[in-house]
Amino acid sequence: MRVYVETYGCALNRSDEALMKHVLIERGHTIVDNPSNADVVIINTCTVRLDTEQHMLNRISSLRELTQARKGKLIVAGCLPAAQPYKVAKTAPEASLVSPQNSSRIYVAVESDGRVVMLDGVRERDRIGLCFENKVAPIPIQEGCLSNCSFCITKHARRVLVSHTVEAIVKSVETAVRMGAVEIQLTGMDLGTYGMELYGKRYLPELVRRVSTLPGEFRVRIGMINPEHLPPILDELLEAVKSDRRIYRFLHIPLQSGSDKVLKAMNRKYTVDEYRGLIKEVKQKISDVSIATDIIVGHPLEDEEDFEETLKIIRELEFERVHFAGYSVRPNTLSAGMPNIPTRIRKERMLRMLETVEEVGFKVREKYIGLTLPVFITEYSNTWVGRLDNYIPVILMEGDSLKYGITVETVIEKATFYDLRGRVRSS
Repeated sequence: MRVYVETYGCALNRSDEALMKHVLIERGHTIVDNPSNADVVIINTCTVRLDTEQHMLNRISSLRELTQARKGKLIVAGCLPAAQPYKVAKTAPEASLVSPQNSSRIYVAVESDGRVVMLDGVRERDRIGLCFENKVAPIPIQEGCLSNCSFCITKHARRVLVSHTVEAIVKSVETAVRMGAVEIQLTGMDLGTYGMELYGKRYLPELVRRVSTLPGEFRVRIGMINPEHLPPILDELLEAVKSDRRIYRFLHIPLQSGSDKVLKAMNRKYTVDEYRGLIKEVKQKISDVSIATDIIVGHPLEDEEDFEETLKIIRELEFERVHFAGYSVRPNTLSAGMPNIPTRIRKERMLRMLETVEEVGFKVREKYIGLTLPVFITEYSNTWVGRLDNYIPVILMEGDSLKYGITVETVIEKATFYDLRGRVRSS
């Protein structure tokens, strides 16, 4: 059959898309790039936010009309049918439903004569979908988590912690590098839990060491780690990061709020002081490390003082990057039952958050102006883009003879709150 796949959401979803395509091609099906040319249309969905969910439902409705007109088949895969199958069934009653854990079995829905519902089961541990964004390859190492955050709907879609084996991950990295990847992103819902159900311990440091022994000119970015699960592996992980220049000196450690009261409402298992101590310890042990964090603005029970405390700790800890978003009510979560902050207040706080993030981001980056630093080239988008050893992006304003995967000495001439701008030093 001719199959069209359309994917939304995170790196895990993009990996699931790659896995689905690989399985279908193995079974003799053809992947097409236009739904109008397809016998089967698969939409691989995300449901992390309310606006995302609404976009998904609108798109499902449009694809339903298209497939019905062509007497084709519609399959809704990903997190939306796993977390809220009733909403998908209401929008497209005849569509087959496939959870993320069943991505490797997508052929059952494709080849079936009728509607198929595949929402149970556990992911195959060693089937990793390999996807590329130019020369950057996200490699999922686990899905699921051991936390129970009050605001999160994703845990309903990817319920069970499943870690891929070190051998499977190493093989995927080797394949990606052989195919031209110059940046490997180790991804998952919470990398601090990697290996706990498989090896009986938090195994991320060992995995990082194993990946760092592989041949090739590439860099590795470590994905998000919940502060709850970082302390037991902190020293070992930092040693693994420092042991090889190919491991970016970068950690993504989500804070979510600078208020203990709000953290408690979120069911986050740490205090602001504990988080502060963790970040200071990381910076003490790796002086040039950069740290990204996540913030939810306007979570239920957040008052003005709580929000000011969040702005205060962002300024204090000087995060290299802050991913922030307004709170979005998600069904079947504990936060959905709490008093909601008015939209007007959330929007006003979002603007103030943006001002603070820009202020801190520029302060962090302006100290690089005038320095000559090695930049590893990873991207091209009208101009070459590279990364410092601590993952800060550098836009190269000249460089016709450059190419992916090389390191160039670069004079930093300008800083913005988001990146650096520089020129390659002439030899």
